[in-house]
Amino acid sequence: MRLLTFCLLVTAGVFAAEPVTSSFKARYNTQKLNFTESAVAMPESGMAFKLTPDQRSFGDWIEHTAGMNYSMCSSIAGVSAPKDTGVNGVQHKGKAAIEKAINESFAYCDKAFDGLTDAKALAEVQIGTRQVVPVDVMFSYVANLNAHYGNMVGYLRVKGVIPPSTARAQKAKK
Repeated sequence: MRLLTFCLLVTAGVFAAEPVTSSFKARYNTQKLNFTESAVAMPESGMAFKLTPDQRSFGDWIEHTAGMNYSMCSSIAGVSAPKDTGVNGVQHKGKAAIEKAINESFAYCDKAFDGLTDAKALAEVQIGTRQVVPVDVMFSYVANLNAHYGNMVGYLRVKGVIPPSTARAQKAKK
């Protein structure tokens, strides 16, 4: 049975157009939706909320993720990260600024991924003094998005907000 499953997966991968980048983009798009919907779902009063004093605030998680988006998406695209994104300190500027920052950072990523192919993802690129293989960054990026969203889910639930991924799953069941 395992051999049959493996053969089916390999065969599907052979016939899929750009299997690495299409798989990456599917996971990226899910997380993009989770973050943009979370920023909308959390009320203004919850943006400064921390689960404990030593943790980031909810708004800081969004700010941190927006900054990460610029850094990691530029590496995946094989270019240097933009210098001034306007993200630093956005958590102190209110809900609208936080929402704008996360949306703009994902728009930057969308543009950075235009034309991304498996061949480009697997080819080493030079960024400044670093050698980068985009696919390595792609795996790390999705893992970081998952971890950050996982942290934010606790903040949403404590504030009585249904996390966007849960809300979509509940809606799909109906």
